[in-house]
Amino acid sequence: AITSGYCNKSNFFVNGWSLPPRRFHHNAQFHLHKPLSTNNSPLLHSKEKVIGLANNDRNSETNTRRFSYLTNALNARGGADDEVENKADVDVDEDDIAIMESDSDDEESVDESTDNTIGENAMKELRRKWSSTQAAPSIAWPITDIDMDMLGDNPTLADIDNDYSNQPIPKDQPTKAIIIMDGFSPYHGQYLSHMARHIYGAAVIHVLSDFMVRYLYQVQQQKDHLSSRLPDLENGDDVEAWSSLLPPSLEICGIYCESDSGLDDAERLGVALGLYPRCHDGVNNARRDKFLMNQVVSEEGGLDVVKQKSCRTLEEAEEFARGLGLGSEAETKEGADEDLGSPGVLVVVKPLRGVASDDVHLCSDISSVKKAFEKILQSPVFGSSTAAKHEQVLVQEFATGVEYAVDVVCRDGERKAAAVWRYDKRAVNGAPFVYHATELVSTDNEGGVEEDVCSYIFDALDALGVRWGLSHVEVIAETSPETGKIRVRLVEVNCRQHNTDFIPLTNACVGYNALDMVLAAHLGNDGDDDVNSHSQELQWDSIPVLPTTRAYGAIVHFVSHVKGTISLIHYDVLEAMEDLASVMDMHVYPQFMEVGNPIKKTVDIRSDSGWAHLMNDDEEEFRRDYARLVELMKDMFEVEEEDE
Repeated sequence: AITSGYCNKSNFFVNGWSLPPRRFHHNAQFHLHKPLSTNNSPLLHSKEKVIGLANNDRNSETNTRRFSYLTNALNARGGADDEVENKADVDVDEDDIAIMESDSDDEESVDESTDNTIGENAMKELRRKWSSTQAAPSIAWPITDIDMDMLGDNPTLADIDNDYSNQPIPKDQPTKAIIIMDGFSPYHGQYLSHMARHIYGAAVIHVLSDFMVRYLYQVQQQKDHLSSRLPDLENGDDVEAWSSLLPPSLEICGIYCESDSGLDDAERLGVALGLYPRCHDGVNNARRDKFLMNQVVSEEGGLDVVKQKSCRTLEEAEEFARGLGLGSEAETKEGADEDLGSPGVLVVVKPLRGVASDDVHLCSDISSVKKAFEKILQSPVFGSSTAAKHEQVLVQEFATGVEYAVDVVCRDGERKAAAVWRYDKRAVNGAPFVYHATELVSTDNEGGVEEDVCSYIFDALDALGVRWGLSHVEVIAETSPETGKIRVRLVEVNCRQHNTDFIPLTNACVGYNALDMVLAAHLGNDGDDDVNSHSQELQWDSIPVLPTTRAYGAIVHFVSHVKGTISLIHYDVLEAMEDLASVMDMHVYPQFMEVGNPIKKTVDIRSDSGWAHLMNDDEEEFRRDYARLVELMKDMFEVEEEDE
């Protein structure tokens, strides 16, 4: 499973990912791939640069359509507002989330598809409407005995899936299986499904979370997905009926949930199916509620956390902010960032449940606390299938330092870090935390803080009862200039993957990736049997506890600095970005490659305009190319500004 070669995820993928070279097309997306071969060290850079679409299943018409169709609902990164041609097909605005009302103009619509009753009663009523379609496990069986000669040159996983779609169900033998919830992304859930079936010989059971089913039904006016819904987890008979449809040969070895909105359902499903504690962590709301999360990490784990208060009223929020030292007027300081106001005392105001820095406000005075509080209170809770609203608002001390994110995979309490990332977030466009880069860092850096970061995160996961699966955990690390002591504090724990296409970069820079580790944890050899003969199967015991890198790598997020209607695309700028030696892969979202389309200033991870993968074994060149890329992205577009 450890591959050498950028973007070569397995032997089933085309090495290099690219179609024959082609130049820019004004009505096409800009997407380059620069093939790279590695021989551990040093890295061998290919100077050939290819512009084209990837020649693998991630870009098949079906997968692209399914992924784009649900981009916002799944919190997919980047270009979320306009990822597909029909913007209405993917928008999930506050009204959609709050009451799940459909505003579709389609002539064919679902009868009584809108329901203004907010709460659990509305969900019960929907289940009654859906009862004519039985909820049933959707099983994808293992792909075995593949005749590669029959598939032609350079087959992809999608080719194998299509040609072996009628693979017979295995008879009279135990088969391992993994449940994948909301597995839409071609580089997350679908990748796991492919690898589980092809490499580990496991079955995959696909299910949809309640939020996703309700969204598709009420907002998108669809019904053909209803059989893939969960059973009513509060109804034992319904769970038993669903479970009875599973063949007795299946041994469910874990649950993987791709979406934030499905995490609660995934926990409840595991308990209902009796997977806890054998291969499941049970239900714990502190893994999603950010106030409870910090409280548990502090009280149960004895770890350092920021000061915080969950506030029901504005008076509570203002009183707590004042207690942290916030005044009625911002203090001034020469050289302060104009986007942030005073760099003095700052507090963070955010929802108890949220993703991608949505509605996270950095406040420098009491008036800004008031604005943030009023914006969040009674706003829809992200991913709530019952259209719940925020009854409380979280106010926290602002932690200074460097933000890190660590992808951790657990196997029955044994924790291993798959990748350590350092964020470069900057204050631009009036927003306090705009992603510019997510850089891979090694844990063997002399004098670095990475080992302390990983140790803290392992303890935090232990306090939250996370013993299985993948988590993406964010912390702030600060080093005292006087004592050199490292202080680490929690930002949040996300019991799902890093929401970006990280596999090519981590495979090339680290040698393996978090999703292959998930499969090794749930489906791999137990240590009591002979090692499986599958050449691509990753052995859990071979994975180090902490990762080290063999190259410098980063995901750079293209920040838009303009707002209006695109009047000119600077292809010379795009070519200059392409020509940087460290740029291995680059993508500008297609809606921004057409003159006349709207564009907004980037204020969060979901409003960026594209991305690039950077990698280089020369640190000086790597950092120089990154700095240049940040400057060039400001000049990608010219716009006709909108009237205010």
